[in-house]
Amino acid sequence: MNKLEELFVKFNKNISLTDSYKKKIRTGRDSVRTKINNHFEKEVGIVPVHYTQGSYAMHTAIMPLANEDFDLDNGVYLQGYDKNRDDWPNSSKVHQLVIEAVEGHTKETVDKETCVRVVYQDNYHLDLPIYIIGEDDEGEEAAYLAHKQDGWVISDPKAFRNWFNEATKQVPSGSLRRSVKYLKQWAHQNEIDIPGMAISILVSENFSDEKEDALTLLKIVTDIHDKLVDDYSCYKPVRPTTEDLFSKHSYNDQLTNLNQLKTLKDRLAFAIYDSENQYEASLILKEIFGDGRFPIGSKEILNNKFLKTSEPEKVGKKNRHYA
Repeated sequence: MNKLEELFVKFNKNISLTDSYKKKIRTGRDSVRTKINNHFEKEVGIVPVHYTQGSYAMHTAIMPLANEDFDLDNGVYLQGYDKNRDDWPNSSKVHQLVIEAVEGHTKETVDKETCVRVVYQDNYHLDLPIYIIGEDDEGEEAAYLAHKQDGWVISDPKAFRNWFNEATKQVPSGSLRRSVKYLKQWAHQNEIDIPGMAISILVSENFSDEKEDALTLLKIVTDIHDKLVDDYSCYKPVRPTTEDLFSKHSYNDQLTNLNQLKTLKDRLAFAIYDSENQYEASLILKEIFGDGRFPIGSKEILNNKFLKTSEPEKVGKKNRHYA
């Protein structure tokens, strides 16, 4: 088996947001928050509360390349409304209030169905989804998103972040978060149609810490592939729990994604077990994760455990050969 842990440590560093980049996007975020607060205080007399959401808040964000755009989610939670939805403002109206607050601040403002997007010149943008905390039909507290077409719909990214953070607390080594980042980089590099939230869910639900990142990732990918072969779905673990993140995938999309996962599993297995040294393993992993992202290994660090048995290697929930 090849010794790859030091390469995965460097890989994780290569795909993580740098401190300077995080400072830059936080500065833009804070400036927009101030503009929104000032405008709402003037127009409605009550200042919103803001929460950073998505991959940045969950520490699974991937550092964009120089020609790519980074997406930072900032939830705008409106205050001062009771839990009776009949008294809430029109969802399009609150979109307009946010647009008025930020328009002209950067090169472009886009009013999308689920958020207002503030586009910066410096290759990043802020998405500003707008929420009110109310009650669902059973009288339980719920966050409602201002959807331009559908009105106020249940959507709770804070609950999802809390769910994911609870999962990571069970893994002090941090390998669950790193595994999410590795798979997000693979999906991005190979243009795989699996959203980041689905990757976070599937990794969390199929996680097993094998003490080395390469082995952990291989087992996760194997189990995700097995799960999706049996049941091609990915339901949100928080409300609305009936939402399948793969519901819009066609049959061809399913076949493509399953084939891509099998290829990833097979290539990982070959790099770990069957390539002759760390250098050859790293060439395979660079193809998987991106030439500029995965580091090059040493030809002098040899594979000291060639897997040559008549029995299939057991990885995940089933015995299998890597064919």
